[in-house]
Amino acid sequence: MPIKPPFPVDLCLRQCLWIVFSACLTVSISCADAIVIEAEQQYRYAEKLYEEQQYRRAAEEFDRFTHFFPTHPDRRTAGFKAGTSLFQAGDSDTALRRFNQLTQVDPLDDIAVESFFMMTECHLYRKEHGRAILQMHNLIALSDHPQVKDRALARMGWIHVDQMEWEEARGAFRRMSAAARADTRMERLDSGLEQASRIPRKNPSLAGMLSVIPGAGQLYTERYEDALMAFLVNGALMWAAYESFDQDLNALGGLLSFVGLGFYASNIYGAMSGAHKYNLRQKQRYADQLRQDYLDGLPSDPLTQGRSGDRFILAFRIPF
Repeated sequence: MPIKPPFPVDLCLRQCLWIVFSACLTVSISCADAIVIEAEQQYRYAEKLYEEQQYRRAAEEFDRFTHFFPTHPDRRTAGFKAGTSLFQAGDSDTALRRFNQLTQVDPLDDIAVESFFMMTECHLYRKEHGRAILQMHNLIALSDHPQVKDRALARMGWIHVDQMEWEEARGAFRRMSAAARADTRMERLDSGLEQASRIPRKNPSLAGMLSVIPGAGQLYTERYEDALMAFLVNGALMWAAYESFDQDLNALGGLLSFVGLGFYASNIYGAMSGAHKYNLRQKQRYADQLRQDYLDGLPSDPLTQGRSGDRFILAFRIPF
C-alpha cells in the first residue's frame, strides 16, 4: 500500500513558486527604487546649499562627497569647502581642525596654501591675532613660491594695521618682493605708515591734571557736552554743600560733600578715560583711512578683507 505524503505535493509546489515569485518581485522593486548619485551631482548639491547659506548642511554634503568618492580629483577641494562652510556657520574650532588637516602635505598644493589663509581667518575670528600671524610665518617658511610669500606678508601687514601696530605692519610690507613692492600703491601705503607717528593724541595724565577744574579735562579731549555736564554737576554739588554748611546743616553738607567727592573723582577718571578713547579712535580712523587709500578703485581682494562688527566679511579665491 503506497504511503501518502503528509501534504499534497501540488500544494507544496504552489507555495514554493509563490515564495520565489515574491522574492523576485521584492528584489526587482528594490532595484527599481535604488537611487545612484554621481560625484558631480553630490558636489553641485553641496555647492547649492552653500550658495543658499545653509552652511551646516553644505558642510555635511561636502563631507559626504569626500566619504563616498575618496579618489575623486575634487576630494581636497570639497574638504576645503566643508571647512569654509563650518567657518561661515560660526564653528571656527572644527573649521580650524579641518584646515589644519589639509595643510599636512608636502609639497604644499593650492588647497594647503588656501587652508593656511583660512586658518589665519579662523584665529582672527577668535581674536587670536598672534596665532593668526604665526600661521602666515609658517606658510612663508614652508612655501617656495614668491607670490605665496608675498600674499602671506601682505596679510600679516594688514593684521598689524588692524591692530594699529604701525612699525610691525611696515616691516611686513617691506619684506615683500621687489616685484610686489613696485606697485605705486605700496609706496603710498609705506608713506602712510611712516607718518603714523603724527596721529593726533591726547595725554591721559594731562587730561587728569586739567580735571582739577571740573570739565577742563573733558574739554581737552574734545568731549564738549561731557565737559559742560561735569562742570555743572560738580559746581552745583560744591555750591549746595557750601550753602548747607553755611546754614549749619552739617549733616546735609556732609552728605553732599561725600556725593560731590564721588562726582569729582569720576570727573578726573572720565577725563583720563576719554583721552585713551580719543587716542584709540584716532588710530582706528587712521587705519581705516590707510585701507581706503590703498584699496580705492580696486576690486575686492581676499588679502585685504577686514572686519564688520564681530564677524569677518569673508572673500577667498582658489587659483585652480
